[in-house]
Amino acid sequence: MILMETQQTDTTCSAQRPAVSLRTVIISVAAAQFMLPFMLSGAGPLLPAIGRDLHASAMQLSLINAAYTLSLAIFHLVSGRVGDMIGRKRLFLTGLMLFVVMSALLPFVPDIWLFLLCRFVQAMGTAMMNTCALSILVSCAPPEQLGRVLGLTSIGVYTGLSLGPGLSGLLGTALGWQFLFFSVVPIGIIAWLLMYCTVRCDWKDAPDDPFDWKGSLSYTLAVSLMSIGAIWLLEGAWALMLFAGGIACLLLFLWAERRSPHPILDVAFLVRNRAFALSTLASFINYSSIFGVTFYFSLYLQGVHGLSLLETGLLLSAQPAIQVFVSPLGGRMADRHGADVIATIGIAVCGVGLLLGSGVEAGTSLWIVALVQLVIGAGIALFASPNTSAIMSSVDQAHMGQASGLVGTARTLGTLSSMVVISLTMNVFLGDEPLGPTNIPAFLEAMHVNFTLFGILNLLGIFCSIGRMGAVSGAFRTGSFTCGTITNGMLRQ
Repeated sequence: MILMETQQTDTTCSAQRPAVSLRTVIISVAAAQFMLPFMLSGAGPLLPAIGRDLHASAMQLSLINAAYTLSLAIFHLVSGRVGDMIGRKRLFLTGLMLFVVMSALLPFVPDIWLFLLCRFVQAMGTAMMNTCALSILVSCAPPEQLGRVLGLTSIGVYTGLSLGPGLSGLLGTALGWQFLFFSVVPIGIIAWLLMYCTVRCDWKDAPDDPFDWKGSLSYTLAVSLMSIGAIWLLEGAWALMLFAGGIACLLLFLWAERRSPHPILDVAFLVRNRAFALSTLASFINYSSIFGVTFYFSLYLQGVHGLSLLETGLLLSAQPAIQVFVSPLGGRMADRHGADVIATIGIAVCGVGLLLGSGVEAGTSLWIVALVQLVIGAGIALFASPNTSAIMSSVDQAHMGQASGLVGTARTLGTLSSMVVISLTMNVFLGDEPLGPTNIPAFLEAMHVNFTLFGILNLLGIFCSIGRMGAVSGAFRTGSFTCGTITNGMLRQ
């Protein structure tokens, strides 16, 4: 019956070939998910070298990761709807190919503004493949193994975070910054071939629906104007006007989506489904908090303790390293004890770790700094995969693409919000001065304020997890897996 429903939805699914293991699908998705954090975290240490070669100012260099993050925030949500229309496998392959092509082109770009444009397009491809990768996994994995599967694929994310700073430093020193981008090309090609040759179903849930251009445009304007205005909020009235314009576009977007017959974001469904709404809010809270850890500790270790770039990268690897080991355990625990329970424990551990970090001073031992990272990393690993499992298990097949897109959107908007809060805090305490011996006390005060704020936010996020307990099991769990069993024709050898 499942196979028949799949064939009615997508004519590319057939039962002519035997099924294979989930292993190749997991490998393909994990490889794709490795490249996003690896590229994002690895680009940071190489910014000075990129700036020298492209004759870029400090302001232009600051836009490299900002353009990447903004593109992710825009296209994660839009890609969820597009995947429902043209097929999730097709969009995954298109996004992955776009990412690979841009990665191969970026080392040859001679101008910083063209570099920023290519970086924006590269992130567009990343959003397309990440959104579809999650929904493909949920559609393939049996419900009782979903937490374990998501935990295994999270290894790719945390491995990318772990290897990014250190490996980019080694590649940049030995071969040049260009080889960071070259290094992901063969990984992307392998992931593309595995997905193309293995997955047979394309999961087109709304092939005949029109695309919501008005909603997409108003959402893009809202995110862009609010981000730009908030970052430079203290620079003058023009920034405040941009931020206000972004809020107006956001309200227009929500109003239009409530009335659109084919919205990119089904606001009515979001309001009705308590488990989905609270899980997404918890994800936003968590990701808006944890981004500041790497930012502040990177400056703290180099500016206060005087560590080298390589030493800093190795010490900062403690957090994602523990996530690599704990994440599969969190997935298995979610399958056994319930995703909402484990996610609640995870966000609580994150809050405790962030509050511990608020006590770090100039003379604090590096062992304590490493311990704070280990606690936060363990909390993230216990929260991320189970919370994603709770989100995806609370929706029916018709909303799978939107739910998958919202997972990435909540993560990216959380990172953007964290960047805005940190920028405002640093501007208040340090102004335009670079970190030096004279303003270390002001820097430490800014770090204490943000760590305390982020820790309290995570502890408040516990109430989101508690509020959705018991709602996940009753929210379309059966309908979420119309492609949820590995059957002949969905996967092929």
